[in-house]
Amino acid sequence: MSPKLNLISNQRRLVPWGNAQYVKPNKTIICQHGEDECYLNTIHACAISIWPDPRKHFNFIYCIENQGLPIKDNQHSEGMEAVWKACSARSGMDQKLIKDCYDSGYGRKLLLQYATETDHLYPKHLYVPWVTVNNQPLYDKYEDFITYVCNAYKDKDLVRACLSNSLKVTEEKFSRSPVCYVEIRSQIQQRLHCCSGGT
Repeated sequence: MSPKLNLISNQRRLVPWGNAQYVKPNKTIICQHGEDECYLNTIHACAISIWPDPRKHFNFIYCIENQGLPIKDNQHSEGMEAVWKACSARSGMDQKLIKDCYDSGYGRKLLLQYATETDHLYPKHLYVPWVTVNNQPLYDKYEDFITYVCNAYKDKDLVRACLSNSLKVTEEKFSRSPVCYVEIRSQIQQRLHCCSGGT
């Protein structure tokens, strides 16, 4: 699967919106990689709402994201439902709560809140994963986010992750993991027009 999560580190939370866009005239959410991505974003949003403790929902989301299943553009596949259900069983999370959140439309409402939050980032996000620490993006150094979080941490009782490493941010180039850039709005609207039967 493509990376699609924003990590807002100063608040230690995941934002399952990625590079999606909200098209206001017809109130459509368009995800960069199609309906499967939108579906799983909604499932992630529901899990975060139901189990706000990051240790709980992060393991569930990590499980889903590491299944290695391809997202199929412009369709929602039944395989995605099987994936999140298997991950919820492994994580001990009640599938009915997640399904009820999705089916009720509450998950979509949560996604729109994440859309607003993402749209108001400054500077605007350019790609995902988009990691910020104290409202400052890490850009291509997002793989070293623990160093930045630990350097920004003000409590004298440092967490174990900060004590275990020599934490000095270096200027050396990291081997970059692939990022997924934001599509320009005209591409999204063109795709929406084609998918809705326009010519």
